[in-house]
Amino acid sequence: MKNTLTQSSSLYQQFRQQIKSAPPVKTEESVIFRTLVQCLVIVGIIATDIAARTQMSFWAIPLSIIGGVWSWNRRQHRNITLKFFLAIAMLGVLCFFLINLAGSLNDSRLVLAELLAQLQVLHSFDLPRRKDLGYSMVIGLILLGVAGTISQTVAFAPWLLLFLIIAIPTLVLDYRSRLGLDAIDRQFKSPFKPSKKAKKKANYSPVSLKSISVLIAITLVFGLSIFTLMPRFPGYQLQSFPVDSPLDADSQKFGGQNQGIMNPGYDNKNQGEGGNRQGNNNNKSEGKGEVDDTYYYGFNTKINQNLRGQMKPKIVMRVRSQSPGFWKALSFDHYTGQGWEITNNEDFDTIKRDRWAYKFFLRFPSTIMKTKEVIQSYTAVADLPNIIPSLSVPKHLYFPAQEIGVDDLDNLRSPVGLVE
Repeated sequence: MKNTLTQSSSLYQQFRQQIKSAPPVKTEESVIFRTLVQCLVIVGIIATDIAARTQMSFWAIPLSIIGGVWSWNRRQHRNITLKFFLAIAMLGVLCFFLINLAGSLNDSRLVLAELLAQLQVLHSFDLPRRKDLGYSMVIGLILLGVAGTISQTVAFAPWLLLFLIIAIPTLVLDYRSRLGLDAIDRQFKSPFKPSKKAKKKANYSPVSLKSISVLIAITLVFGLSIFTLMPRFPGYQLQSFPVDSPLDADSQKFGGQNQGIMNPGYDNKNQGEGGNRQGNNNNKSEGKGEVDDTYYYGFNTKINQNLRGQMKPKIVMRVRSQSPGFWKALSFDHYTGQGWEITNNEDFDTIKRDRWAYKFFLRFPSTIMKTKEVIQSYTAVADLPNIIPSLSVPKHLYFPAQEIGVDDLDNLRSPVGLVE
């Protein structure tokens, strides 16, 4: 027993001796470089929050800044204890990520972005070397890429430009550090308040306002030119698309209450889970009445053309498409004298998908005419009826529901309404 304890103590002493005798780590001494890297990470986190409407910035940015300050003050220490606890925390973050991933298999982009933000917060507490700062730069770039894939508006563009403006001087300082050149913190002169000595004798600075502005202009010109002239090859070769729904649509099926068209703005005997409010008395299927100013009266089993009024302009859906085209939401087959209606509203075929995929195979007619594959994706930003819009002849559909319905007029419908 004593021999075992003696051997363990000896191994521990040898381990400590090896750590103490190891050569010191070459640390990064440029405060400007560290600050710019931190700014890249902050821009990546904010861009992801704006594109995905998340709130990671409230905890990720302050903790990352605190970690950066701590890392600067402790850059000359070995921080063995800190590294141990950071490794344990990263294992905990990995377990948390796997749990969230199990519930978001249909769209894992936000889960991965949250994992990167958590790892960056932990990583920011131990950034002694230039290589460690390089990892943070890559994390900021990946977060910006995630924001680019999720973004549906031009609100992402200013953050992309800001990231580029910060990235260019950061890469310049990173290259100087790789060459082993001294940090330029003492040489750095503010472009707005130059010193008297700088006026007498111009000192070259690789991060001066003039040189950085020239690099940014050249990058923008070449980047936009390449983007404009580069041929557009067909994308989406993997044919696997992320789908998501705020409701538990995966388990929803057609039943007695949701067989028909469910319009949240109009009173309907088939009104089911897709609607969030009942229509008023003026929203009649026959006779005179007034239109709902929020929900389109045509998305229903009947169109009453005697309704009067005007709808308010509102964005209800954002669409990405490889090619322009006309959408079909509903088709009607019988004129009533006051409008149109679907005669066999509740007579439709149910199409189910595989349990491990969100892909539905629709009826695609055979033809000898020339066809073109067009891939479209859309996001509902307001509550909509349970109608699934599409181009004239859809072939495949990725949708977060257990089953969908296709009637005799090839109208597509969901068991639940399309909610924001």
